[in-house]
Amino acid sequence: MDRKLAAIIAGDIVGYSRLMAENEAATYAELRAVFGDLIEPSVRRFGGTTFKNAGDGFLAAFASVNDALDAAVEIQNGFDQRPFEFRIGVNLGDVIEDNGDIYGDGVNVASRLESMAAPGSIFVSSAVVMSADRNRGKSFCHIGRRAAKNIPDRLDVYAVKRPGQPDSRWSRVQSFVPRLGVRLAYGLGATTLVLIGLSLQPVPLSAMIARLPSALSTLARTDRSDPRPSVAVMPFDNMSSDPAQAYFANGLTEDITTQLARSSELQVIDPDSASAVQDHASDIRRIGNRLNVAYVVQGSARRVGDKFRVAAQLIDVTSGAHLWTQSYDRNVDEIFTVESELTSQIVASLVSYVGKTEQEAAVRRPTGSLQAYDLVLQARERFKHDIKDPDGLLAARGLYQQALELDPSYAAARAGLGMTYILDMTQRVTGRATERDAEIGLSEARQSIRLDPTLAIGYQVVSFGLSATGDYLGALQAARRSVELNPNDPDSLMAVAKAQVRYGDYADAVASAEQARRLHPMAPEYYAYVHGQALYAAGRRDEAANVIRECLIRAPQDANCLLIQTALQAAREDLGDAQASMTSLIKANPAFSLKSERQFSRFGDTPLMKQFLTDLERAKAPETAMFVGAGDDRA
Repeated sequence: MDRKLAAIIAGDIVGYSRLMAENEAATYAELRAVFGDLIEPSVRRFGGTTFKNAGDGFLAAFASVNDALDAAVEIQNGFDQRPFEFRIGVNLGDVIEDNGDIYGDGVNVASRLESMAAPGSIFVSSAVVMSADRNRGKSFCHIGRRAAKNIPDRLDVYAVKRPGQPDSRWSRVQSFVPRLGVRLAYGLGATTLVLIGLSLQPVPLSAMIARLPSALSTLARTDRSDPRPSVAVMPFDNMSSDPAQAYFANGLTEDITTQLARSSELQVIDPDSASAVQDHASDIRRIGNRLNVAYVVQGSARRVGDKFRVAAQLIDVTSGAHLWTQSYDRNVDEIFTVESELTSQIVASLVSYVGKTEQEAAVRRPTGSLQAYDLVLQARERFKHDIKDPDGLLAARGLYQQALELDPSYAAARAGLGMTYILDMTQRVTGRATERDAEIGLSEARQSIRLDPTLAIGYQVVSFGLSATGDYLGALQAARRSVELNPNDPDSLMAVAKAQVRYGDYADAVASAEQARRLHPMAPEYYAYVHGQALYAAGRRDEAANVIRECLIRAPQDANCLLIQTALQAAREDLGDAQASMTSLIKANPAFSLKSERQFSRFGDTPLMKQFLTDLERAKAPETAMFVGAGDDRA
């Protein structure tokens, strides 16, 4: 059996049994003609494989979401000229291939989408929308979240608007969509926020009236390209008398952010970016402007022995109004319940409903050992993967190992442990890591996924590990799965962007990098490098130069950004500047060489890679490393 990520098309003729009853011979003949002249050629043309034919329907698998969408549109366009009405569902997900057949949730969800679809339409999952080319964005219409038979999670459903689609058929699809416009819906939702807040914290009628204009102000916000509510969870203040307890408040902040980020209905800012503007915590409008969010969560935590107190509040950035405030006095063993309640309240306030599955996911206990949980919080505090701190990395590794001694099935601890090995090998944090470390890290990350198949960080670590060992296609698939599980995780989006650059999906890489930087506006220089690299690959050289310049203003010796700057300058025939940048690059990374760049192949086996190497040669790049044994700083 072979498990892989695939785009699945499920198609079915509407009312086939009735048509057969009316004229069996003619219907069957037309059906055979449809499969022979339309469906099978379209599937093959876009690189797909039909693995099941059920008479009046079919299932086909594709390696690419975009190929699957192109095939679905071509098939549905063909049915506009046929006597049948056809409906199609498309999903991206994990499948198992065995003896020529394909099974798994990826197939099941595609079939359920097909059964929901209106005649003549194509319904797709949110995973398809997120993975499709950016230029397809306007062709998707959000239908809503729908329950499906034998599928535990509610499906986030979108319809595809086909070019030239008959208006009568599109109007049927539009009838599935709520009639309120997006801004009006969010405006009414914002009004609901006030009512929710009132139910939690009674206020005078005058205060309620004062809040309504602020709540309705979302109706006037037209400058947001993404209509989803945006929120930042600010670092919870440590109210304990012991400063060493700060890790508990920081861990609470990170866990609540992670749970919120699982909701595709929200835009959730990375906690590191929120932390970067913490100095302006008293100025909510300034925070909102810096992070480009509409709502902010602030809170505090105090832990004494086996007791803790948590207070939190949701604030409208525009008005400064506190939409709700809540506090909890609990035993430490109820920490996961409190996190779940806080997350559910925030989601319920910012979108029109909380899906049952989101609540269930939030309430799951990641471990039965509170001591193990405490050790993981300490490990996160000791080492951040964008900082080269050898002592911190080794300390974090030891803490993760202690957590696993207490609870060997703690998936997040295994993913964190795996990350310490992989980052040490790829970023040369301690200078002692080998390829064996990457193998150990991959083993731990894979085990974390086996323990919890919905753990986004597990797939992210697998993606990093596979990239480090040269399995770039596997790295891309793992990164996409991580984004599917947590669409608000900027690290996973950056992993996707790098893999897309290597495979030549340059426009998609730019889109992924831009989304990552939107979610992490205070990100480290690595984000600017990947963004600039993607723009360079996409041929958008002026934009790339601006992004790389931004990186080098903040970090003049960043080797990755110096590398892209060198290539950009050489491509523009500014050879004097290119050679000066190359000198700075070698100073920042003495291990750099053309030989290592050929081996690393950051642009894959493409004409761009050859041009990239040619430009570096013109900038006087050394063929081999100038200093033997120097640490390689490649990303």
